[in-house]
Amino acid sequence: MYTEGDTYRNDIKRLIRIVEELRTLDPEMELSKLLVYLQIAAAPGRKVADLLALTGLSRSALSRNISALSGGDYRPDSRRQFKPGLDLVTTVTDPFDGRAQLAAPTRRGVGLAEKLASFFHTELPNNGTETR
Repeated sequence: MYTEGDTYRNDIKRLIRIVEELRTLDPEMELSKLLVYLQIAAAPGRKVADLLALTGLSRSALSRNISALSGGDYRPDSRRQFKPGLDLVTTVTDPFDGRAQLAAPTRRGVGLAEKLASFFHTELPNNGTETR
């Protein structure tokens, strides 16, 4: 049984704050899109093909998520209109393997990663609100 002193509640409150922050960027952000972004932010320059195994997504789902996270317009599905990407990641051709793509966060993506990480370094007083 958990006691009043358990710290998991504060961790959950921090995770809630992260979700709220992400919803300001994209109110419909799916967990798969978030996972792709976090994998890229955690290891900039990773091969896109390596993300397949790390995320468990199909090639088409991974491509769709990277498009949504990139700066250009993308179509969420065949029935919907194009919408602007989030400009959080970019891809470039691997200079050592012209067939491979490398993924990295954009400046905006790095800024978001830093902001999300900062939520883990804030203190929460007993009433659950954050202080810095």
